Amino acid sequence: MLKLKELIIKYKVLVSNFSYLAILQAVTLLVPIITLPHLFNVLGDTTWGVVVFAQSVVLYLGILVGFGFNISATKEISLHRGNPQKVSEIVSSVLILKALLFAISMLVVVFLIYMIPFFQNYKVLFLLSMWLCFYEFIFPIWYFQGLEKMKYITLINLGSRFIFLVLIFVLIKKESDYLLVPIINGIGAIFSGLMAVIIVFKKDKVVFYIPKIETLMYYFKESLPIFLSNLSQLYIKMSKIIIGAFIGINEVAYYDVAEKITNLMKTPISLISQTVFPKVVKDKSLSFIHKILKINLVIQIFLLLLVISAAPFIVKLISGKQIPIATTALIILSFTVIPVVINNTIAVQTLLAFGFKKYFARAIIGSGIIYGILILNMYIFNVWFLNGICAAVLISEIATSFLSIYYARKYVYSKMNQL
Repeated sequence: MLKLKELIIKYKVLVSNFSYLAILQAVTLLVPIITLPHLFNVLGDTTWGVVVFAQSVVLYLGILVGFGFNISATKEISLHRGNPQKVSEIVSSVLILKALLFAISMLVVVFLIYMIPFFQNYKVLFLLSMWLCFYEFIFPIWYFQGLEKMKYITLINLGSRFIFLVLIFVLIKKESDYLLVPIINGIGAIFSGLMAVIIVFKKDKVVFYIPKIETLMYYFKESLPIFLSNLSQLYIKMSKIIIGAFIGINEVAYYDVAEKITNLMKTPISLISQTVFPKVVKDKSLSFIHKILKINLVIQIFLLLLVISAAPFIVKLISGKQIPIATTALIILSFTVIPVVINNTIAVQTLLAFGFKKYFARAIIGSGIIYGILILNMYIFNVWFLNGICAAVLISEIATSFLSIYYARKYVYSKMNQL
């Protein structure tokens, strides 16, 4: 008991941040799951599939807006948190760059609406779904993570999620109400963004200004390798678009069910990662990283066994009905949690945190190429099925693990003399 108290005192900030992140992640993942049976039943498989498809396309553009700043800017804020002038420079530069990227994403979605008939048929839905990109632009999660002040993120998001939860059940009563889904989400995004901006510039007194072009280019280049690696790993979000284009809109809805459950399984990974990343950047302790890896693996193996054994029941609980194809998809996707633990610990917490951005990018890009080859084969032989897409995602995650371990052993461990 005494040792436990000593550990809590020693890692007080980490424990506090982990607690707030746990609440945030639980709410972020559980609210959509709570509303899913209602949306499935009211909107129907096809209409809900269209809504999910629109969200997937916009999330794709959200990667452009994010541009890897959630990692690179977090690292910069963590390193310079004691320098108010430098923090103001980082915040100003990142927000300006994100604003430009958000404008580009708007032009892209307008182009898609103009060029593709399916997008034209649902142009209002796609435009309203752009709240996802706006949230990525305006909400500075990287700022709060870098300062290890997760309390603010949690409280702000709790408010927006509560608004979303209430309005979904109150306002969406029939299939034609599908446009209210992105509108309600947008209200929450605007609320969260404005509250965060007030805290950054009013409470913390960060000064916004327009930096020199050289400064903007520096932060752009710092984040570019992370963006490229994220771009190559778009199969996580691209899968729904491929399913909608080549398999069917209903299957998009089924895949979404399996993915939401899998994402819930991965919650401890992201919780621990976001909590310890600033500490890893500062301390660069491989022994600490090894402890995190072991903890994550134990948790995920337990969750994997639980989900596999109860997959049909879980799918029915989440969707409100039995969906055998979604159950199979869930079983396949659930196995991705093990390589994701390795990828996060070795690629992000080791390669990236230790400054080996080039090799981090190579590991991610390599797995993206493998995914592309698998999908290309399905296209060439015209063999499209949902479980094949799920298997391609799993194989790609495993590839990331092997590549990350290879680069970490070759460059990080050899350098630190801890092989």
